[in-house]
Amino acid sequence: MASVYSGAGEGRYGTVTVRGEVEFALQYNYKAGALEVLIKQCRDLAPVDIKRNRSDPYAKVYLLPDKSKSGKRKTKVKKHTLNPIFDETLKFHMSLHGLETRTLWLTVWHSDMFGRNDFLGEVMMGLENKVFDDPTPKWYSLQERTEPFDDLLSYKGELIIGLKFVPPDVTVQKKGKRSRGSLHVLVKEGKNLTAVKANGTSDPFCKSYLLPDKGRSSKQKTPVVRKTCHPVWNYTFAYEDVSLQELSERSLELTVWDHDRLASNEFLGGLRFNLGTSKHYGKPVDWMDATGKEMTLWQSMLARPNFWVEGCLMLRPSLEHHSSST
Repeated sequence: MASVYSGAGEGRYGTVTVRGEVEFALQYNYKAGALEVLIKQCRDLAPVDIKRNRSDPYAKVYLLPDKSKSGKRKTKVKKHTLNPIFDETLKFHMSLHGLETRTLWLTVWHSDMFGRNDFLGEVMMGLENKVFDDPTPKWYSLQERTEPFDDLLSYKGELIIGLKFVPPDVTVQKKGKRSRGSLHVLVKEGKNLTAVKANGTSDPFCKSYLLPDKGRSSKQKTPVVRKTCHPVWNYTFAYEDVSLQELSERSLELTVWDHDRLASNEFLGGLRFNLGTSKHYGKPVDWMDATGKEMTLWQSMLARPNFWVEGCLMLRPSLEHHSSST
């Protein structure tokens, strides 16, 4: 059996054949606003040390799609046993509504002090419509590793935004020069953003550029909304003196970041609105790459001047050429 390193770089899969069970319970603590996962024990785990018929197991829990370091909870390691008793409660501070979009991913590992940890099995449980009314622990069979859940892990939440092109007002002249029009971008709110802080939230803000201009004049930012994965900004950016024709050759890049006062900000996802032509005035570029709703919303905005067009779009997990986090 070939062993495979886990994406998180913490362990390897496939070194032992999974067997055994884990006993745990889920309870929602309304007072604390937290999901409590009581990990009671495991029995009949696979031995990594075959000669001595033992492992050094511990359990780890994520609430997918959050697979960040701060989203991880784990028990202590129990030495030299295939039947570890943990009796530990792992807590996730999150609203009941927030849990609706999560999947509990419990894995059991053998802890190797000198090498990579070995995968001993997993339990996956969707929390949508889950009723947390029974705090008694139950036994669940440990399963072999599921197929990579790329779709799940690439889900970064949504952004609700409005776009409007305001044509030049013939009656208003600035310093003898008439404006060519302006692009208005209303950043309304974010939904289900990734929690990167230890308290299960983020401090998100949204940043905007009108590409190809990455200069200071093009950069605009919303205020930071603290301690939430569902920020409401209702903040408008305006790009002045741009024509409708010019916007068909430009790209609006919106990126969402978690604000960190001490370290660099963390990228939470992004969008690019344009006509998806992969060209800028005939030359190939990689930032004219809108697809689906990004493209159709931009088309609607160009087709309906003076009219707000609005959409709720799934954030991309990466913009290969996303800018620095300032």
